[in-house]
Amino acid sequence: MNRKIIYIADFFVNHIVGGGELNDHELIKLLRHSGRKVECFQSHLVTKKIIQNNLDCFYIISNFCNLSYDVREKITYECEYIIYEHDHKYLNTRNPIFFKDFKASNDNFRNYFFYKNAKKVFCQTNYHKNIITKNLELDNVLSVNGNLWSLEVLTKLKALSQNQKKDRVSILKSQIPHKNTVGAIDYCNKNNLEYDLIEDSNYINFLHKLSNNKKLIFFPKSPETLSRIVCEARMMGVGVILNQMVGASHEPWFKLKGEKLIDYMNDRRDYILNLVLEEIDKPRITKTDKKISIITTFHKAEEYIEDYLDNITKQTIFDQCELILVDSASPGREKEIVKKYMKKFNNIHYYQYSKNFKPTIGHNIAIMKSNCPFVVWAMIDDRKSIDGIEILYNRLTSSDKIELVYGDCLVTDKKNETVENTKSTKLSEHSILPFSKENMIKCLPGPMPMWRKRLHEKVGFFDEVNLDFSDDWDLWLRAVNENCIFSKVEQVVGLYMEGGRSQSQNNLEQRKEEAQIFFKNGHIFGKNYELYKNYFSQFLNTK
Repeated sequence: MNRKIIYIADFFVNHIVGGGELNDHELIKLLRHSGRKVECFQSHLVTKKIIQNNLDCFYIISNFCNLSYDVREKITYECEYIIYEHDHKYLNTRNPIFFKDFKASNDNFRNYFFYKNAKKVFCQTNYHKNIITKNLELDNVLSVNGNLWSLEVLTKLKALSQNQKKDRVSILKSQIPHKNTVGAIDYCNKNNLEYDLIEDSNYINFLHKLSNNKKLIFFPKSPETLSRIVCEARMMGVGVILNQMVGASHEPWFKLKGEKLIDYMNDRRDYILNLVLEEIDKPRITKTDKKISIITTFHKAEEYIEDYLDNITKQTIFDQCELILVDSASPGREKEIVKKYMKKFNNIHYYQYSKNFKPTIGHNIAIMKSNCPFVVWAMIDDRKSIDGIEILYNRLTSSDKIELVYGDCLVTDKKNETVENTKSTKLSEHSILPFSKENMIKCLPGPMPMWRKRLHEKVGFFDEVNLDFSDDWDLWLRAVNENCIFSKVEQVVGLYMEGGRSQSQNNLEQRKEEAQIFFKNGHIFGKNYELYKNYFSQFLNTK
């Protein structure tokens, strides 16, 4: 079936003449020339209604900074698409240089599920691909080893390669800090090199200017996925002085120059087109019909696991859920008990690890392995009310603006007690208050929240590097700082077992961690900042 293609990008060449836009423009032309119908949308103009009316189409997502999160969510879970990656939108900084060996921690990830659920993520070089896979550890990332130029431009580059070169160097004149025009100028001044700052809104005129000098100096401050200008210089016989941040320079084909490099990029035209068409024409993959991922992680849970599974599988909407169990090297009969339930329910997914890691890591693993647009916590020693998940789901889906919901939780110190048979009337203090920024002085979501996974697309995952006790408070505060809306259900949704890792009253390291989070987020708490700052200061020896 010749499916219509929806091509989404922040800008196209009629708006901005940049490397990504030029590549997109040529891919669109190639697709249309191959007989495919392509409709282009600027990302900020795409609505959920547009997606809903085009669910049968295939989507190509280019730069998408201006694509709303609710639209990203709909594409992620309802559409078939590829991402044609031009930079590093899987990181909050958009620049891997800020992290050792370009490897960020999970709390710095962004758009993880947008990348994960793509049929393919197309990168421009292996250098580019390796940085992405080092971070996201996905198996759908593919390097196309090149970029796209029109036949007319390739012919022009060949002609310009014959230009007589001046004994001067060219520097890209750019207002973008990471293009580092200043660094290239400093290099020229220190080495007594005569240089020209080149820019031109007309692409062909720009190439003419680039072709006039013997060398190009380019010292980007972020890992360039390919660097189109550097490839153009090589194709025109211009020498290059680079740092290690240029993706193209790490590839074997970069040894080519002049006509040989032009021929290589000419061959890439059919190669890249065929890669894209191959993904478009593959049989459609049925998206999951499940809505909610129930997640937990545990170690030494044998005394809880059977009652836990009995409680979860009896949830009123369990048939609309998947259960993600992350076993952190439990030594007992946990696996045996889980397998018994897996024979009855095909929506239970069990992952056993040989290493005992802290809960924060287990939670991140569970979320990343989940397949549904909504996530709910269900700790191994807690119990849900029989309709607890349904209550939260109904509230969360009542408004697209709500990112997280929580409800009242009873508290017990008796193992494997249920909501139905407990005599407890004590409520968890963290979930009593309605949502407001001021009330986030307590970790309002408490022990049993449900949230949209797009929250992680905005603010990343739990901080498993720096936090050991209050990772949930930290994550929810990051979300609130990004203006995420929470909502409370005034119903009991579960029974919380006292005595977890964050329940110690005399743990100084825990209090220090909480104090650091408090002062980092003081602007959120309003009047509660003044009320609590002396309390938290005592743990940091500050005033």
